[in-house]
Amino acid sequence: MHLKKIRGWKRRIKQLEEWKKDSNLLDINSLRMYGVEYRKIFNFVERYFIPNWFKREIVLSFIDVFKRWEAQAKDEFEEFYMCLHINETDIFDSEIIIIIAEAINLYKSKFKKVKNYIPMPDWIITFDNKEWSPYYLHSVWLQDEINLLSDADKRKLMKQLVRVNKNKVNSRELQEYIIRDSIFWCLDIEYT
Repeated sequence: MHLKKIRGWKRRIKQLEEWKKDSNLLDINSLRMYGVEYRKIFNFVERYFIPNWFKREIVLSFIDVFKRWEAQAKDEFEEFYMCLHINETDIFDSEIIIIIAEAINLYKSKFKKVKNYIPMPDWIITFDNKEWSPYYLHSVWLQDEINLLSDADKRKLMKQLVRVNKNKVNSRELQEYIIRDSIFWCLDIEYT
């Protein structure tokens, strides 16, 4: 049996190792100054199918950074919240975040947990008996933006509608459409 060589993946693995090495050190000064610190994964310029084995490698790298940040934060702060968001649809929109002080409650209120059971992708790895929870990722559309879409695209978008917010800006009422984009899996810890 002849196996086809996978071109370019060694380079991607090296990129991932470099990202992990660069991300392992938590920027304590920035965290103190802004109350939040985060790290996203690098992005491929060209978008194509990402195999599950590489997604698993990305998740493992995030978990390693998560553990290191947690250890560093324990030494520096009495209270902090950390979360790891793995985007199910686009792995490159995943991120690790650490928040301190009064920003914790504000941040946690931004996301809506999925109530119905959904299966977790098999490339998301569990560790230390921590549990992943699914959350919705939303985007905001204005009425003017929706009006530019074709009827078919409008129908497709409205199927993902969560709610409509009405806001006044300069005495003009704007409608914001909160649209469900995708699901991300969250692993979080809080120290108080």
